[in-house]
Amino acid sequence: MGKIDHRRLTRSQYEALGREFFSTCQSARSVKQLSKFLNGMLTPSERIMIARRIRVAKKVLKKQGQVAIQDQLGVGQSTVDTVERFLEKMGPEEKRMLR
Repeated sequence: MGKIDHRRLTRSQYEALGREFFSTCQSARSVKQLSKFLNGMLTPSERIMIARRIRVAKKVLKKQGQVAIQDQLGVGQSTVDTVERFLEKMGPEEKRMLR
């Protein structure tokens, strides 16, 4: 499957794809079923990228420094910056998921 540049999607296309993804995930009857589904749908690289961003978010919430996070996880400054900006917008219920 060819890569899609999300910047070329219209707002409605972007939102429709997001709704479809999340509603499909939400329809899973168990964590095991969702895990099996996502393991089949995502490449190993995609799963690792998501998992690393989750780890970055957890370390940011624990007030670890950017350089330490980059060194420990092998991520770039832009990844840490992106996750930090996301966390600034996130509500307490979503942050609770990362603790």
